[in-house]
Amino acid sequence: MREISVREANQNFSQLVAAAEAGETIVITKNGVPVARILPQEADRTADPAWARAHAALSQSLRRRREAVPVGPIAEDDLYGENA
Repeated sequence: MREISVREANQNFSQLVAAAEAGETIVITKNGVPVARILPQEADRTADPAWARAHAALSQSLRRRREAVPVGPIAEDDLYGENA
């Protein structure tokens, strides 16, 4: 695990992303104190409980909205109104 200052991270952000892609974890420090961590993203997020909860909440929200949103071809009146 490598430590890098905020200034260095700002100047070398693309390199930090490449390092994370390669599997490295980088700790970003401000005045010598750790403030953030850049780490590789897991390939399969479905195993992450937080992701699964967020996905379930989004799916439920979309199902509720589906009933309220008309689906089908868009008519000219839909675009401009009946009295346009």
